[in-house]
Amino acid sequence: MPQTHPTVLVYLFNILGRLAPESYLVGGAVRDALSGGYESADLDIAVRGDGFEVARTAADMLGAKATFVPLDAARGTARLVLGGDEPITVDISSFKGGTIVEDLVLRDFTVNAMAVSIEDYREFGYGHLIDPCGGQQDLRNKIVRVCSAEAFSDDPLRVLRAFRFAASLGFSIDREVMDLIPPNLERLPAVSPERIRDELFAVLSAPSSFPVLKMMSDAQVFDAIVPELKPMKGCGQNEYHHLDVWDHSLEAVRAIEEVVPRKLWCFGEPGGKVERYLREEPVKGRPRVALLKVAALFHDAGKPQARFVDPTGRVRFFGHEKVSEQLFLMVAERLKLAHRETETVAKWIRGHMRPSALLARPTVSKRSIYRLHQRFGEDLTGLFALFLADLAASRGPARPEGLDDAACLQLQEAMEINAEMTQPPPSPLLNGRDVMEAFGLSPGPLVGSILKRLAVLQACGEISNRDQALSAAQQFYRERAGQRKTRSDG
Repeated sequence: MPQTHPTVLVYLFNILGRLAPESYLVGGAVRDALSGGYESADLDIAVRGDGFEVARTAADMLGAKATFVPLDAARGTARLVLGGDEPITVDISSFKGGTIVEDLVLRDFTVNAMAVSIEDYREFGYGHLIDPCGGQQDLRNKIVRVCSAEAFSDDPLRVLRAFRFAASLGFSIDREVMDLIPPNLERLPAVSPERIRDELFAVLSAPSSFPVLKMMSDAQVFDAIVPELKPMKGCGQNEYHHLDVWDHSLEAVRAIEEVVPRKLWCFGEPGGKVERYLREEPVKGRPRVALLKVAALFHDAGKPQARFVDPTGRVRFFGHEKVSEQLFLMVAERLKLAHRETETVAKWIRGHMRPSALLARPTVSKRSIYRLHQRFGEDLTGLFALFLADLAASRGPARPEGLDDAACLQLQEAMEINAEMTQPPPSPLLNGRDVMEAFGLSPGPLVGSILKRLAVLQACGEISNRDQALSAAQQFYRERAGQRKTRSDG
């Protein structure tokens, strides 16, 4: 038996040997161990008999070492959470058929339809493998195959699971499996939105999800689960783009995976601030890089509605970012994304055009970065990454040569400025009372405007003491007074 198993798992196996002599380790734990010797912390055990009662009794016998979690009593499924420094989750379920072989054949994919008895596993590891569907060979060949032609009709979510395994394992999908997908797409919308969300994010979380997303697109899977994106297909763009709106958005995902790591992950100290930021999980199991890919898929979703041709014949998309945001918000609500996830992605979509102002100037303005920082906070890093990906995915004839490299240099400078601004803000050099006394003002919007202007100048290092603050406030006050006089004269 592998030495990595903690004592509590040994106890559980001994208990199962008495409660359910026909107990088998099945599914992902077997697959992962055979593919690379990885011992999973999430185990699935199939038993002859009532898995629910077996799990409950085992939990009672383990006492404080285990927590019993009821899942589905009718189907004989329950969960044990085994305590320790690194908790282990064990799902125990009844055979789906009369025997372990019948159970395995009813599973989704061949690489998940392998088993080893608990008794053999304890003594021989994975030597005595039960593999009725040829999963071990498919594991070697790195291919996703279904156990039966009825796999998708039994559970249409398995359509998405096929792509999830292709992305997470780096496998290809068997041609016969791809042929089974179209007839089952119409049943996908009836699946729980949360289950669809989880499978979609599992694809997006993979380091190389673009090829799988492209397969999903070609198989019209997105049309079934996110119909809001369908109008993007075939929607032509202007001379700055070489692809239609949908293919451009997919290409932006590819850029997030290939261009952003090469251009931006090297920023900052060893380890890379950008890389760490994108790997963080605002919600467990859903890293920020997956959210960034969602933003890439939706950032131009509003273009079909906003598209028009001006009198010169040029195609334009004024206000498309606002329409894109609204479309995303509809989908986010349906898929039940967490509020903080929705808010972050919506900000990126709404603001994805804003960094373009950086390219309009020869140098990066600290004031402009401060304003972006005030609006986006730490998520300005994600906005810059999305902007670079958007730019890399736009290679039309009007796009200036070398623009990507120039943009990257400016973005790196902007991120250095932004990193300085993440420090706690300094104490204001003047307060509201100071401003009112200096200019004889009463409380009102003008006082607030002066204080905001001073905060920008102080954050950008343009003023650093009280006298400089008073001088800047006086200049701003005169500007506002001049504007009021001009309006009254007019």
